[in-house]
Amino acid sequence: MRRSTGTNGRGNMRHGLISLLTVVIVISLATAAVLTVATSHAMAALSQRQANMCAEGYAAERSAQALLAALDEDLETSGKSGQALLSHIDNSLDNLLGNACVEGVSATGDLKNNTLTCTFVTQGGRMLQMSLEIDDDATYDVVSWRLTAAPQEHTTGDMLWNGSTAQE
Repeated sequence: MRRSTGTNGRGNMRHGLISLLTVVIVISLATAAVLTVATSHAMAALSQRQANMCAEGYAAERSAQALLAALDEDLETSGKSGQALLSHIDNSLDNLLGNACVEGVSATGDLKNNTLTCTFVTQGGRMLQMSLEIDDDATYDVVSWRLTAAPQEHTTGDMLWNGSTAQE
């Protein structure tokens, strides 16, 4: 009896196993390609968000620096000191803030005693809070300078846990 050696004389070839292995490899490569494309799109969106946040932070910083420059000039040219100086700053604060803000930034300010507190908020949710102590000799010291994200309001009524039962 003669053994079958196939058509080329090298023995039987198992096409089913090789086909299955090829299909598994192709599916794995296709899945990896889809995941790579999805990850790259997600990373691009995240990078764009980060770039927008940086640009908004710089806009808030620029507005605050412009306020300090205007305040420097105002303090230098006012020739006032003590309570008259604080009254002058309080009267001109809205004008100083309005001129200092760049496009897309809004500002509020408050002068209590000798402490000037200003908040600059961008359209995208960045917030710069600064606090200055104004001295009687028409100089000031920066007490705080903090750039954060503006608090977001919850738009849905669904809350997982509000923390009120933690101490009960």
